[in-house]
Amino acid sequence: MRILLDAHVHTNSSPDSSITPKQLLERMKLRGMNAVAITDHDTLEGYRRVMDTRGFSEYIVIPGIEVSTTIGDLIVLGIQEAFNTTDAFEVAQMARELGGVLVAPHPFDWRRASLGERSALLGVDLIECANGKCGNKENQQAKEFAKAVGIPVIGGSDAHEKQQIGSVLNVIDCDWEIDSLLAALRRGAKTILRLGEGGRV
Repeated sequence: MRILLDAHVHTNSSPDSSITPKQLLERMKLRGMNAVAITDHDTLEGYRRVMDTRGFSEYIVIPGIEVSTTIGDLIVLGIQEAFNTTDAFEVAQMARELGGVLVAPHPFDWRRASLGERSALLGVDLIECANGKCGNKENQQAKEFAKAVGIPVIGGSDAHEKQQIGSVLNVIDCDWEIDSLLAALRRGAKTILRLGEGGRV
């Protein structure tokens, strides 16, 4: 099945985001999306609120968290508990033990806490090479780095406001279930769509 996934969305459980679960659902419908990863900063509260919101049963919702580590932000997808450490290597080890997928978000955007080349040292599963809030230069650098070190790529809107949801989508072919989607993601997104804030698939 064709999955259209925004793999990096923040709800208003993140202190810097205004997106409510209801707004997320409305925008997903408007965008033509059928999957989303909730990646709030250091909490899974937003994911739980989304799962308690009527209407999301028609979509795949991946639990995730963007962890503020001592060396830069690190996204973990597919886990349902937060981490009690900010040590990046400890987070990575715990995430692997839990079966999580490790993503280096906005790795070369130095306006934010980014991992850069340390992504490879952590052994991340995916490099975010299309971040909706990064410029072309930062995204291109991430893409070239991923190719150089042989790490698959992924994209995400990094939405903090409702109009940003779905501005970057991954096209994935897999079965209609989270485990199948996570397994497919580990191989990387073959197609990443940059739609901007007004597009629809």
